[in-house]
Parts: sequence; structure tokens; C-alpha cells
Amino acid sequence: MSHVAASSSAGDGSSGGSSKRAPRGAACLNCRRRKMRCDGTRPICLQCVRTGRENDCEYTDGPDLSPTQQLEEQIVRLETRIRELEHPELVPPSVVLNPTQGPGSMPSPPIRPLLDISRVGSPAPLPAMFGMNLPALSQDPSVELPADLVRTLINTFMPCAGSLNFFINIPRFMHALQLPYGDPRRALLSPALLNAIYLWGAHLSSTPNVRAYEAVLLERAKAALATSVREPSAAVVYLIQAEVLVATYFFTMSRFLEGRYHSSAAVALTLSCRLTKIRSSTDQHGAPMGLTSHRRAPSIPPPRDAIEEGERIQAFWFVYALDKAWAVALGSPPHFNHNGSHVDTPWPLEMAQYEAGGMPPGFRSSLTINNFLVGGATAPTSVMESKLSLRAKAATLFERATHLSAQWTSPTVDRNEFFARYVALDALIDRFTSSLPPIDRSTPDAALTCLVTHTLAYAATIQIRSSFKPLDRMNDHKDLAAAEAAATVLENLNLPPTNIDPILAILWTAVCRTLIGEILRGRTQAHSSSQSFALPGPSTSTALSGFSESSARVNPTPANAPDAGPTGPPAARAVLDRILAVMNRSREACPLMGMIHDGFAILQDAM
Repeated sequence: MSHVAASSSAGDGSSGGSSKRAPRGAACLNCRRRKMRCDGTRPICLQCVRTGRENDCEYTDGPDLSPTQQLEEQIVRLETRIRELEHPELVPPSVVLNPTQGPGSMPSPPIRPLLDISRVGSPAPLPAMFGMNLPALSQDPSVELPADLVRTLINTFMPCAGSLNFFINIPRFMHALQLPYGDPRRALLSPALLNAIYLWGAHLSSTPNVRAYEAVLLERAKAALATSVREPSAAVVYLIQAEVLVATYFFTMSRFLEGRYHSSAAVALTLSCRLTKIRSSTDQHGAPMGLTSHRRAPSIPPPRDAIEEGERIQAFWFVYALDKAWAVALGSPPHFNHNGSHVDTPWPLEMAQYEAGGMPPGFRSSLTINNFLVGGATAPTSVMESKLSLRAKAATLFERATHLSAQWTSPTVDRNEFFARYVALDALIDRFTSSLPPIDRSTPDAALTCLVTHTLAYAATIQIRSSFKPLDRMNDHKDLAAAEAAATVLENLNLPPTNIDPILAILWTAVCRTLIGEILRGRTQAHSSSQSFALPGPSTSTALSGFSESSARVNPTPANAPDAGPTGPPAARAVLDRILAVMNRSREACPLMGMIHDGFAILQDAM
């Protein structure tokens, strides 16, 4: 398995091997993106062979588009469609607009991705059936699998369902699955959903004979989604679930372009069904679904009961949180705008609450995300917030903090306005983090969901400071404290290695970078005799209070603190070791986790 490169110079391709170089424009797509010397060997260049990226080696100088180019075009079309769905009153069909821009908004500065895709290697090939005496499976997703294999795959998947963003009501799903094949209620189960579950069951299996089916089940899942337009509209929530599962699978396997495509498809489905307007106060008909009649009729029938409504509400918030978090990871704009002005759907309840009757019939909601960001009053839907509600809020803060931090480098930024927004958002992150309940250890799935929420909140504190970390007068060490807190929540949290969310690999990347920066800063200070000044203020507002309108007054000064901050290099190294140990334990179920671990391990050895 290939590693994350420790530095950009590690992959210049200038040492070892052949010195032959491909003519200009004839290098493979992977080498061009990574700025490596390519010899142009077909079908796979020697550079990609040496670095373990055989699956990424593609050439774009042929008469047809490469697979990567085809997928990128599909993503552009999807994002254009998402734009039209989000603003139907403003965007004429078929007009291609930049999906990052809201109506009348100014262009936002690009967000620096937390993950440098060009430095993350390809995962090891999926287990092959070669040499195994196993019955072959049809790649046609409509062909049923052997019943005993289905049971094995389902039984492997279900204990980890919550870890994989599964929001379908499990008792109803299992009941429908046990009905005979001719029963119309079973026919509503989407082949796309079933094959996505089978894929995960094979991936998580510890049995080699079952893992050997992973490659063919992946092809079945992709084929099922490609033909899902023929499925009845009542099955659309199942399709959203299938897209979420497949997107999560691709992110887990570090296949980011495919993951982005399927997460974008999930967003498009939620917008086309207007799942942003469930229980909206602007609903003119009072239906529980809460869909407005503006410009179009609902594209799916009203929910039959509170459980179906709950599935739709949870579907939206899972897709929303997935989109927000991975937008930061990949440096791409989120599909839902930053202030959430188009989202009226109320924060979700726990599924058990929907089973008990759900929300009162007359309950209505509006501007759900916007009210959260500005601290406005929101009608309570429950005495206690659900785990998904907290996760969606944490993802909102994580993306919002990253977006705001990126604006610091804009040449047109108003420093006073920026500082005001910075202080307000930092205070909101602090209030939210301090209000989080302890990790729920009742089940592995519950514990993992809480872990992701806590880590998202700590990563938001880190991200909001990421653009001006070198400025000592703005360094209040809260990012370092947040990194330490993200490691502390891992204490005595013995999750099974199969219960893992790939977004944790991204969040722990931010944590590890902060810790490594502290270690290197402490090393520099140990060899420096210069004196410095660091703001001691107890809050961010104190730290910013000395700044004026002039950006010249926030230029960095020659500085290092008398100590290494609240943690210090030795403690920072111990915290880093704890994070890397958890990542290493998860590498089997989450290859992305293993690849990022290996990259940081190389850096750690070099320090």
C-alpha cells in the first residue's frame, strides 16, 4: 500500500529508475497532477508503478475522455443541476453557474483542502476470487444473491449501520427484507440500497470467502444506482440512502472523486424532493411533509406516518452533514449555502421518537440553520437534542469556521468586519462545544456518532485559526487545547475497528497538524534566544481587542513564547502518538485512515 507523501519533494521522480521523460503533454494524468516526472509508458507508467498508483494512471491524449475526465464532467453536470434545484426561482434550466455562489453574492476565496488528494495513494486492490472455489455472482444488480450470502452480508452490516450513516428505520427494513420476493412491499426495497448494503457487508467481513465478493458487489452497487431512475418515486429515500452508503464507501477507500460524485447525487435527490422544506412554516397546505407549492408539486408522495417522515428528515440532515464535512476535506464548495437560508426542515429527532409518534401535527419550522448561526430562538422539537442534530450543527460550525478563515487571505477583506465575525463565530463554537453531552457509550454506533460530533467541534476551533496561526498576537493557543481535547475523548473509548467514519481521518488530520506544529515550534524555541510576546487574554475577544482597522498592525512580529503553550512539545508528542495509534487500528476497515496514518508516521520519524 502506498503512503501519504511526507513532503512535496519526496515525489519528484528524479531519483532511481529510468531517466526517460515523456514529451510535453504526453504524461499521464496522475503524474501531471502530482508534478512528477513521467516516462509515458503505456498502459501504466513506471512512476505510477513505483509509487503504487497503478489504478490512478490514465492518459488524456486519446480520442476519448479518460474515466477521471468523464467522472469530473458528471460532477459538473450534477452540481449545475443542484444549483438549479436550490434556486429554482432565479436560475433558468440548463444555465451553468458556479455552484459556490449564492444569488447576488461576491466570489469567496478558495478553501484550502484539509486533505491533499495528490499525496494520498491508491488503496490496495480489492480481494480477488482467483484461486478460490466460489460460485460466481451476476453483475446484474436485479439478480438476487444466494439467500445464505444475503444473510451473511446483512448480519455483518447491521451492527455497523449507524457508523455508516444509515437512517432507514431498521425494524421496517428488516421486516420488508424477510417478505417473499413477490410481495409488493418487498419490491419497494431499492436494488440500489440492497446492493450498497451488500457491498459494505463484504467490505466489513472478516471471512476471506465473503471479502472476495467485494469487487463484484461494488460493480453491482454502481450499476444499480446508474439505473435507479426507473425506480418508483416512493423509493427515493432508499436511493438517497444508497448514495450516502456508496459515497461513504468511496471516501473510506480514498477514492475521493467517486465519493464526491455520489455525495453530490445524494444532495441532488434531497433538493429535487424538497427535503429542505419539511414542516416548513411557509407550507400553504399544512401537510406533515411541509413541502411548499412554489413552482412545483411535491415529487414524492406524503409520508404515511411519523416513521416515514422521520426517515426523510434524517435523510436530509445526514446528507447535509456529509456535504459540509467533505467539502472542507476536499477544498470544494458545499452545495448548501453557508447561512442555510433555504433550509426550513426542523432538527431531527431520534428514530425511537418518530416510532413513538414524532412531532406534534401542527409543528412548523423555518430558517433552521440560520437561526442556529445567529443565536435566534428555535421552537424545541424535543427535550434533548438528537445525536444527528448535534452532529449536523457541529458540521455546520466546522465548515463555517473554515470558510471564514479562508477569507483572511482575501485582498478585499474588511479587517474590522472580519474580526467581528471571527469573535462571534468563535464564541458560538465555544458555547456549542461546552454544551455537548458526554460520549454515549451505550453502543458502538452511539459512541462513534458522539465522537464525530465532539471532534468536529474541536476541529472547528482549530480551523477558524488556521489562516493566521503564524501571527503570534492572534495566537491564543485554543487550537492546541482543542487538539488535546480531541485526543482526550478517545480515552477508554474502545470502539471495534469496523465502527469507523472516514471523516475522522480528515478531522484527525487537522488535529495532527496542530500537534506537529507545536512540536516543531517548541524545537525552534529551544534553539532560539529571541524574546517574544504572546497575548495572555482569557478569550478571543481579549486577544483581538488591540487590533485596529489597519492590516499593518496584525503583521507578525519576531516571536516565540517563553514556553510551548498549555501543552508543550513532550505532551504534544504523546497526544500525537495516541491519535496515530487509533488511526492505525482502523486501517483494515478504513484504508484512508491507514494511508494518512502512514504519512504522519513518516513525518513523526523525521522530527
